[in-house]
Amino acid sequence: MAATQAKQPAAAEHADRILVALDASPQSVAALRAAAELAALLEAELEGLFVEDINLLHLCGLPFGREVGSYTASVRQLNDRAMERNLRALAIVIREAMEREAAQLPVRWTFQVRRGAVVAELLAASQSAAMLSLGRAGRRRRQTLGSVAESVVRQCSRPVLILGEEGGLTRPLSVLYTGSEAADRALRLAIDLEVRNPGGLRVWVWDDPAAGPPAERLQAHANARLTEVGLQTVAAVIGERELPDLLDKRNKGTLILPGEHSALLSRWVGPTILVP
Repeated sequence: MAATQAKQPAAAEHADRILVALDASPQSVAALRAAAELAALLEAELEGLFVEDINLLHLCGLPFGREVGSYTASVRQLNDRAMERNLRALAIVIREAMEREAAQLPVRWTFQVRRGAVVAELLAASQSAAMLSLGRAGRRRRQTLGSVAESVVRQCSRPVLILGEEGGLTRPLSVLYTGSEAADRALRLAIDLEVRNPGGLRVWVWDDPAAGPPAERLQAHANARLTEVGLQTVAAVIGERELPDLLDKRNKGTLILPGEHSALLSRWVGPTILVP
């Protein structure tokens, strides 16, 4: 099926885009809200993508394919024509939700529908985007990553913003700095967001003697970067002992992680940006 696209308002093509993966889940709504906030802040275009899952459509053609009614609990044969109608109706509902969200800021936006394997389509579409935003666990309510989010995080070459149901981005921003190339990109992103919209920035320098340069050298480098742009933030050195308190659910905000620390996604329930 060819992609369908609607654009509002009309605008010239823009190189910087925030891509958001959309479905009918509350976590998708949170991902949309946060992506719209980032697009407005970074003066980027917001692009919504709804993927018609080809595996679900294939299931309709199998003789044992069944669905259970949400309200009646009745079991019925999956029907490919009914599924097509449902997907088209769902795309309309999602597009309208995106239009409402984008109009509140406002931001330039596009919406498209693709058919295929969900993870593959998201990865392909993200290649030309500045960032991908998606829900933590899809339609299931849980704190751990869903299968789609986990696969995307493992393979995506662009920063990934991961949201639960709590809403959009929250402040302050916290960035974990390790001295790696990914950590340098994460620190640049955190500084850029803080300069554009001050709301508090915490820089945590990871102290791991076996992993690379001494923490004091990394701290000095991070502080120099902060001073260059006029921020008063002072980077703090942390180790494994301090990490549980810093990742406590009461410690609100948005966490920005370098890709090598993606394992921390399971320990932080708030908004997270993973930078590869």
